[in-house]
Amino acid sequence: MDGASGSEGAVSGRVGIGWEGVRRSRYLASAPRYLATAALLVLIALGLKSVFLPGGDPPPPPLPRASADAPSLDFALQFTRAYLTYDAARPGARTQALAPFMPDGLDAGAGFFPASGAQRVLWVNVASDQQALAGGRVITVAAGVSTQKRPVYLAVTVRHEHGQPVVLGGYPSFVGAPVIGTDLASPDRTAVTDEAVVQVVDRVVHNYLAGAAPNLKADLTTDAVVTLPTVVLTVRNVDEVVWTAGPDSGAVLATVTAEDGSGATYTLTYELGIAYRERPYVEFIEVIPTDT
Repeated sequence: MDGASGSEGAVSGRVGIGWEGVRRSRYLASAPRYLATAALLVLIALGLKSVFLPGGDPPPPPLPRASADAPSLDFALQFTRAYLTYDAARPGARTQALAPFMPDGLDAGAGFFPASGAQRVLWVNVASDQQALAGGRVITVAAGVSTQKRPVYLAVTVRHEHGQPVVLGGYPSFVGAPVIGTDLASPDRTAVTDEAVVQVVDRVVHNYLAGAAPNLKADLTTDAVVTLPTVVLTVRNVDEVVWTAGPDSGAVLATVTAEDGSGATYTLTYELGIAYRERPYVEFIEVIPTDT
C-alpha cells in the first residue's frame, strides 16, 4: 500500500507539470488572436464614446493677472530710468542703456531724441498698475528728474506671458498723476465698550511703540508674529478704540498720540486683531511681517 501510494503521488505530480505546459503552449498559440480582439474592442469603444459622449468645449483661456508680477514691475522701472536719462552731447550712451529693453520694430531711442541739454533720473516708483486692453499691463512709473520739480509720470506697457521673457508692448506715453481725493470717507465704527479689550489695547500700543518686547509678549497670542518699529515713541494718550466693522469683526482701530525723544508729536492709528482666550489677546498689530 505504501509503495503504491508513493508511485501514485509521483505520477500525479508529473501529470500536473505536463498539464501546465500544455495550457501554456495553447495560450501562447492563441495570444495573437486575443490581442487582436482586445485591440478591436478598444477601437470600437473609442468610436462609440466619440459618437455618444462628444468632447466638451475647450477650456477657457487663462484669466489675465490681477496685477503685474515682479519682473514686469522691475522692467518698467529700469526702462523708465533709461528712457528719461539723457545727455544730448552723448546720444550713444542713452541708446546703449535702452538696448536691452527694445523689441524688434521699435526704434533704438524708444521714440525720444533729445535735442539739447541733459537730464538725470533722481528716483522712480510705481504709481499705478492696470490691465492693458491690448494685452499685458500698463505700469505707470512716477519719476523725479533733474530738469523739473514735479514728478514725471510715464505709462509703460509690458507683456509677460508665463515662461516667456518680459517684452515692451510699444512706445511709452506721458500721463497725469493718479487722482487724489480729499474727502475722508470713514465707515461707521462702533466704540469698544468691553473694558478688557480697551485695557489690553492700551498696554499693547504702549509696549509696542516703546519697544518693550517682554511686556508686549504677555498680551499676544502664542502664534502672533510681530516685529517692533525702529522708531521708539512714548504713547501720551490712547484717543480712541473702535471696532473696524462691529464687535464681531475681530479687529479694532486704536488712535494714539505719541511723542519722540525730540518732543515731536504724532497722531497714529493702528489696526489690532483681537482673539478671545480666557481673556482678550492681540494676534497682530497693523501688519503681519511674514505676509507678502
